[in-house]
Amino acid sequence: GTVASHPREGEEQLDATRKRLEEELGVTPDQYDDLRATDRFEYKRYYYDEGLEWEVCTVLKATLTDTTIDPDNSEVGGVLWVPYERLHEHPRWYRQLDLCPWFEI
Repeated sequence: GTVASHPREGEEQLDATRKRLEEELGVTPDQYDDLRATDRFEYKRYYYDEGLEWEVCTVLKATLTDTTIDPDNSEVGGVLWVPYERLHEHPRWYRQLDLCPWFEI
């Protein structure tokens, strides 16, 4: 749930992700290694007042070598560093967070 890259027509997924990491979190390419796609999934979510969101999402992963971030407050509602294993093994610990609908997928 770090960034939503939303590649534009003709834009490569990795390029869109690099751009959004910098725009949303202030994370530049010199701060991470091994950016790669690890999975893809499709989800559909109905919203009571807003209609339907239906997307195919790519999951990407990178190794941060410098964890200094400068989040854009208009894009990022909060930041919490959680080891993936802990989040995956104990999701109930994080239920109080307002996470994006596809996060649990």
